Amino acid sequence: MATLHPSSSEFQQLSPFFQLVEIMAALRAPDGCPWDLRQDHRTLTPFLIEETYECVEAIELADDDKMCEELGDLMLQIVFHSQLGREQGRFDVDQVCRGIVAKMIRRHPHVFEREQNLGSAQEVLQQWDQIKKEEKGESHKSALDGVSPGLPALPQAALLLERAARGGFAYADAAGAWEKLDEELQEFRQQPSESELGDVLFALVSLAQLLGMDAESALRQTNRKFRQRFAGLEKRFPEGMQQQSPQQLVSAWRELARSE
Repeated sequence: MATLHPSSSEFQQLSPFFQLVEIMAALRAPDGCPWDLRQDHRTLTPFLIEETYECVEAIELADDDKMCEELGDLMLQIVFHSQLGREQGRFDVDQVCRGIVAKMIRRHPHVFEREQNLGSAQEVLQQWDQIKKEEKGESHKSALDGVSPGLPALPQAALLLERAARGGFAYADAAGAWEKLDEELQEFRQQPSESELGDVLFALVSLAQLLGMDAESALRQTNRKFRQRFAGLEKRFPEGMQQQSPQQLVSAWRELARSE
């Protein structure tokens, strides 16, 4: 199928979203971009993950310009996968959009049908889960079925705990979570292993949720601090840190931390 050139009047009359759809179709045309033509759903997966996390980073930094750019990069990945689906005759971007529009209308009857009035976010989540179960039928038996095993471990743990809590399985307050964390730490001290470490991390995620914190976001913040402080050490010791004593490095690290 012929694609529109960006300089054509037909292209200029399209909405920005469908201009992007046309651009992707042109890149995937037989005379398009050699790199884009080599891609498939699997080869694009790492880029989809990377762009998602770069978008999250922009949100956490409250950087509007970067957020706008990263949302565009993320949208490109969605359009790219939709173009591949179109070429294979499986689905296209219209089907993707129609599907999510229908789902959002279906799962928000309190907004679009006005048959009931939900007064809290918790009630909305309960209704969402109920409608989702009805959609999935008997194959959707567990509240945890919708949590993808392919998610990174920390956000997957947070989602598992959140879904379990919505199903009624949760500590009454943070005191129980603190006790569980202490218990897991003690077991890890007695028997250091990956299994016990996993239990400690899971208990930490559970406690974080009860304290209203996001473990994944917290760790990303600490990663950023570590990068900044390590870069500071590299500037302070351009000849290399191997030449410095542990005491010198710890002292310099603490000074950098105090200056933040």
